[in-house]
Amino acid sequence: MGSARLLAVILVTLPLTNSVTVPVGFPLKIYELAGALALVHLLTSGVEDLRRRGTIPLLWCLFIFGSLFPAAWGLNELLDSDLTMLDWASGRFHPVANTAFHFAYAAFDLGLMVLVLDVLGRGAMDVRTFSRWWLIGTAVAVAYAVALNLVLAAGLPASLLLRWDEVQFMTVAGVQVARTGPFEEGNYFGWYLLASGAIAAWSTLRFGDRFFRLMLPVVLVGVVITASPAALLGVLAVFFVAAMDRRVSDAARGAAIAGAAAVGVYLLATGLFRTLVLDKFSLLLFGGVTDVTNVSLVQRLNESYHAWRMFLDHPLGVGMGNYGYFFGRYPDLYTWMVSDFASFKRIANNIYLEVLAEHGIVLAVLFVAILWRQGHWLWQAREKLLWFGYVLTCGYFLAFPTFRLALIWVFWGLLVHLGGRESADGAPRDQAPRVRRNDRSGSAAANA
Repeated sequence: MGSARLLAVILVTLPLTNSVTVPVGFPLKIYELAGALALVHLLTSGVEDLRRRGTIPLLWCLFIFGSLFPAAWGLNELLDSDLTMLDWASGRFHPVANTAFHFAYAAFDLGLMVLVLDVLGRGAMDVRTFSRWWLIGTAVAVAYAVALNLVLAAGLPASLLLRWDEVQFMTVAGVQVARTGPFEEGNYFGWYLLASGAIAAWSTLRFGDRFFRLMLPVVLVGVVITASPAALLGVLAVFFVAAMDRRVSDAARGAAIAGAAAVGVYLLATGLFRTLVLDKFSLLLFGGVTDVTNVSLVQRLNESYHAWRMFLDHPLGVGMGNYGYFFGRYPDLYTWMVSDFASFKRIANNIYLEVLAEHGIVLAVLFVAILWRQGHWLWQAREKLLWFGYVLTCGYFLAFPTFRLALIWVFWGLLVHLGGRESADGAPRDQAPRVRRNDRSGSAAANA
């Protein structure tokens, strides 16, 4: 099987991170197997000359290589420490195994980005096809999320859908919703759908295919299930900005404005706005927690506080994946909430602070610089809708568990490919073809 076909398999199965997996002590994913095969094929057959786009992977290589130094210090520190009180720090989570796992997966993530750049750069798959396969995966994820809710509502076990671990629930407008979909938690699902929403809206404008238009409501159904305010507001913002594009008819633009107003009224009238936004950010808005069952923001602020204190003590970093080992050395921000760092591995829940604490100030600056460069290239390539979606996904990182997820790097691979070309269509930017308002077939749009 060639790299392009394996990439198609990866794109469809990317959201199946904690469902439809093989339980071998950890959830072995379909895209991990396909990705391993694709990378072996890539290494044996050679990589296409990436030219300008290759500088981004090289910078990420520099970031990963530089991370070896704080990791070496952190590992030395941990091996000299008594970790017996940490119930979770055994087996897979032993410091040595933990370090090896994180670096191996970081290399795998970067390899998937290079795979995307190679396949798209060689023309083995065009951007339209890439977007179609990605969104087929999105449809699979949303269908799974709906099926999961139906199965659980019927009192049946989630294992019927090949899900082996716990499901995360949230009460939305009085209804208990399983918000994880095929992911570990709703935030992962939300980030994925935000990226999918950006791809769907961009593809609808660029290519005009009916398939891409049909995916817009599918993405909306998914973000409602996630009950993630960041994902919901982000997707709505992307769709609204897309509707304001000059390629959209006046009638469709007016419908989008009316739809945005209707959604706003619905959120306020049904209490969803309070559930999804006000209660979530009650600590910031009201100075306290309005719903004692919803303390996620308090936990995130506490975890961020630990990361900041950790950085102040270790400005060069404690090592990739080592945040949880050092967590218990610092006091909680809120003394009334005791963090159980001995039974459960803690995470920073803020990627920027995680990088600052684990990788140190030098590599944190490099991390932000690479993110900026990826976005700057998109802006220069005049892919402003995707740039807007990219900025929102980077904003999502302020309350996100980790950047070491394959779906993030595959998404970045697409954006780096587009930003590294003269235009999304390979033509001079001022001559890039556009979809005519009266052309529903998309025949006016060229393949990327």
